[in-house]
Amino acid sequence: MGWGWRITIFYGSFVVMMVGMVILAFQQDFDLVADDYYEQEIAYQGRIDQLTNAKDDNQKVFVSSVDGAIQLAFSAPAQDVKIHFFRPSDDTMDFRVAEASVESELNVPIAKFSKGKYLAKVQWKANG
Repeated sequence: MGWGWRITIFYGSFVVMMVGMVILAFQQDFDLVADDYYEQEIAYQGRIDQLTNAKDDNQKVFVSSVDGAIQLAFSAPAQDVKIHFFRPSDDTMDFRVAEASVESELNVPIAKFSKGKYLAKVQWKANG
């Protein structure tokens, strides 16, 4: 076999490999963190204000696992509590919990969660 055939086989296998990589790349699913992330970025100053208010008020939320439930313990009574359980790997498994008032703790059954990593985004009102 001469050099001409070896070069042709090398370039041919390279083309086949590149076509395979392109096909694999098009089959990947890329979930955005949020569909409206541009609007969220513009309104982020409101989130910064919320974090500053919570820090100034010494408000904390402690998350723990107890008796088949995820427990969120608030350091003070809270009103208008909204919790977004966010799954970074699959946005179809996200869910939200809302309560009008929480005295000290809120329990969310573990059965609502799928196996994997979740982040909890908590918003509440306290002391006006």
